[in-house]
Amino acid sequence: MIVYLNGQYLPDSEARVSVFDRGFLFGDGVYEGVRVFEHTVICPDRHVARMAGGLAEGRVQWDPRELPGICLELCRRNEQSNAFMYVQVTRGTPPPGEPVRARTMKTQGEPTVFAFATPQPGMSHYRHPPTTTLALVQDRRWDRGHLKSISLLGNVLAAYEAQAHGAHEVAMHRDGLLTEACASNIIISVDGGLATPSLDSASILEGATRARCLALDPGIVERPVGVEELLRADEVLLVGTTSIVTSALEIDGKPVGDGKVGPQAQRLLDLVMGDCRNQVGAAKEAVTVG
Repeated sequence: MIVYLNGQYLPDSEARVSVFDRGFLFGDGVYEGVRVFEHTVICPDRHVARMAGGLAEGRVQWDPRELPGICLELCRRNEQSNAFMYVQVTRGTPPPGEPVRARTMKTQGEPTVFAFATPQPGMSHYRHPPTTTLALVQDRRWDRGHLKSISLLGNVLAAYEAQAHGAHEVAMHRDGLLTEACASNIIISVDGGLATPSLDSASILEGATRARCLALDPGIVERPVGVEELLRADEVLLVGTTSIVTSALEIDGKPVGDGKVGPQAQRLLDLVMGDCRNQVGAAKEAVTVG
């Protein structure tokens, strides 16, 4: 596999990062997960803007406008037309003379920028929503869920909780309100409408696929969502970069609705994939015109 590290494209076996890198010692950095279909980065502006916000709040200096170009070049070098791209930026290694494990750095060093691509199915694969099962668990993570931080221990532990409950994913909650799943946002169909937890009601990430669903379907309401609503929902949908739209069939072993993929899951998947096809078509047309 060819990876990207600090301006270089090289085999993963040759990539080297200092053991004193703050990403390794502190989890001090942010990342983005990006989808590529047919050599087209999907929603690049959303990912660049979200990473820019995370870098600014984290006080890490790197220009995320480089992200789409890195993604496309990795696809080219790995001969992948459909891929999931992981791009991570850490604060880097302390300059010589500074303590290697101080909580703050006196001077801004060079960030460590790392990216890799893994192959994914093409658009034709996403005809029907995949399915999953959920365990309802307490959200014990930190209160800066809007940051796409590489410090994902809380999410990892939640994933282990799902396994312990015999489920594949979790629906997390805090103070009686729904937050999110381990790696995706949640949309529910309840009382004849669609709702998703608002960003000001819970400490959650503003997912790129969540944002696309909201833009494509103005009928989705952003608001506080109670756990009791989740448990009586007709459909529970997980939306994320990798699986796009997933239908949860069970929560804690009990069926969601009739226990089958519902019409809202199929409709939202069709909307998102239609948007992907439009973006790919526009990119190809731009190349032809250029």
